[in-house]
Amino acid sequence: DTALHREASEKMQDGEDITRDSFEAAAAALEALLATAEFVAVDAEFTGIKLPGTVPQDHDSTQARYTKMRRVASEFSLVQLGICTFHRPPPGGAAAGSALQARPFNFFVRRAAPRGGDKVVLDCSTAEFLRGQGIDFNRWLDHSVPYRSTADAAAAAAAVRQRVAAQAEADAERRAQGGGFSASRSA
Repeated sequence: DTALHREASEKMQDGEDITRDSFEAAAAALEALLATAEFVAVDAEFTGIKLPGTVPQDHDSTQARYTKMRRVASEFSLVQLGICTFHRPPPGGAAAGSALQARPFNFFVRRAAPRGGDKVVLDCSTAEFLRGQGIDFNRWLDHSVPYRSTADAAAAAAAVRQRVAAQAEADAERRAQGGGFSASRSA
């Protein structure tokens, strides 16, 4: 455990903002730390947090609150995903007297824009709050880790399979007519 944590610590600095350039190292470090974490905390920053009719009320059931927040999360863009692992320090180590050690990872993330682009809905008061907390929107737009929803990823994979099948069919037809393979072999 100690060697694993030391190796993960050497790869990433505490609280480092993770962009597409540092994603691979951060993901490996996080994966190593997750295996031995006492617990994990997750936080998400969006470009907005309220829509009409979504303000939580004291009397809301868990399902009602979830439905409201799901609507908010569907409308606004994810800016940063924070994941923090908590570990007991190794016995005899420098921090042995500490209750827990926290290892935060702050991933700048943005939905991968489909062809034709994607919209970003931004609430001005949320943007002011995030800027006050040190969020750099230029860095977010320029260096964030792209992600896709399961449905978007499945559609992209299906489109690639369709292009590959069409190319294979065209190549088979050319061979049947005595020609060679097509010059374009990209998927």
